[in-house]
Amino acid sequence: MKKALLLGIVSLGVGVVTSYGQGYISLDNYASGTDPMVSYGSGVPANGVSGALGSGGLNSSWTAGLYWIGGTSGLVQGAGNGLPDASLGLGTGTGSTVGFDNGTVFNTPGYYSSTPAFNTGSTLNTTITLEIVVYPTSAGSYAAALYRGHSAAFSMATGTATQGVEPSVGDSMPGTIIVTPVPEPTTLALGGLGGLALLFVRRKQS
Repeated sequence: MKKALLLGIVSLGVGVVTSYGQGYISLDNYASGTDPMVSYGSGVPANGVSGALGSGGLNSSWTAGLYWIGGTSGLVQGAGNGLPDASLGLGTGTGSTVGFDNGTVFNTPGYYSSTPAFNTGSTLNTTITLEIVVYPTSAGSYAAALYRGHSAAFSMATGTATQGVEPSVGDSMPGTIIVTPVPEPTTLALGGLGGLALLFVRRKQS
């Protein structure tokens, strides 16, 4: 009995040690007061599915998430609506996604603020590289979305569980994310064929 109790106390102590000093970030473009809102691009439905087009900041039909990797990777990828660089992994679990304002919290569409923060599994003040992604909640994921957008890649340091730092302009968070329609595969294929045809014509002329 005493041995079992002692082992239980030791196990609890190990659990506390391993969780102490871990690094967190908060998906938040509202608290810092410096980040621009996420907005609709041309031809994007307000709900991310169909119907009336949206304008201004995104409404509560949308979700923000993240792709990330530990360290300063030197990754250079601009904002867009394609898939994040393959070196980045999808953030999963508590705090890895957050819904946009429903008009009753901030009364400012285009903003989001997560609680609790996302545990990166790295230590406090560790630098990570990430991209913020935005997609319709109904799509289930960024990869499956027909309308979406992601930030450029940037780096930031992690904070504590109760003070998870938000990706902000001060942390090199690059400008506004604009959601746009994802080209259909047939459109991409036709574009590729058109490019090959032009290349063939130029070669024939030369």
